[in-house]
Amino acid sequence: MKNKTKTQKNKLAKYIQKGGVNLAIPIQTLTYNLSWASQENKLLGSEEDFVRRCNYLKRNCYKEALNKIEELHNEINFDVIGIQEVADPDLVTEIRKRTGLQGWYRGATWNSEARAYSGCAIFWNTGLLGTMASSKTINLAQPDDDGKCDARTCCIINTTMDINLIVAHFPWLNNKDDVSNISKIITMHISSNGPIIILADTNDSQTLISQENPLKIKNKELSHGLMKQEAKTILKSCCWHESTHEKYKHLADTGDYILSENVENIRIPIIRPTNYKTDKRLYSDHMPVIATVILKVPKLSTRRIYASKFRTIYDKFKTPKSRKWVTVV
Repeated sequence: MKNKTKTQKNKLAKYIQKGGVNLAIPIQTLTYNLSWASQENKLLGSEEDFVRRCNYLKRNCYKEALNKIEELHNEINFDVIGIQEVADPDLVTEIRKRTGLQGWYRGATWNSEARAYSGCAIFWNTGLLGTMASSKTINLAQPDDDGKCDARTCCIINTTMDINLIVAHFPWLNNKDDVSNISKIITMHISSNGPIIILADTNDSQTLISQENPLKIKNKELSHGLMKQEAKTILKSCCWHESTHEKYKHLADTGDYILSENVENIRIPIIRPTNYKTDKRLYSDHMPVIATVILKVPKLSTRRIYASKFRTIYDKFKTPKSRKWVTVV
């Protein structure tokens, strides 16, 4: 009986090595716009009222946001984290220290009118998703007739597992043509046909991206897994504002998304703060958004499959990370 089992495993191993079996891998993800104004404690931009409220409460909201990321990671064990509006020089070091994630990339583009860089950063579990094979930073904004250009940073990573990890801060999406334009730009810059995960502040206040209207990149239909009306209820993540704000409403818009071909259980993992002056539950003007992305990855090594249903990975911080691998024929 033992010999028969061994023979069956050997046959299956050869089949797997030829690419006959895919693995459905659950990837735990977080996207979070951490507000450059909050990081620099400046009363500027659309976050001016948020920074003012943090100062009124004598609360270092950016530091508390980093603490919240660490708290969420201890609970959920993220494989990928995407951060928009990266300004703090120490942000990468802080998040790596708090999460133990080994893979990282930080990029920025130039805002010619503000005369400042606007950045993004992405962190990932190299034991699960591979190390960085290639990387690039592009600007999703287009120059105007005077040659001035906003900074809408998009960082694209291709890993040694042929997985495309993208963190981005989109321009405002006002219509379907804007969505189509983003699709074309990103598609031009991806040479791999591997799976895609996008962690983005899409500025999609009209919820133009949804399960019925996905973002199409490399012939892949990417969405957050929710129908439009569902997203309007579940993903109101932007942005915190005082009740007297002249232009924007308090946490009324969608736009902070995790996009892939198979996204499950996307949600805001913290209590949405009110804009009452006594409410101290402030971290960033955006809400964090988390989800489970299911990737089907072919041609993985036999060792990974037969390690057992749960494989334990230890990073250099000696943090154990267990993953459930599901074989899909």
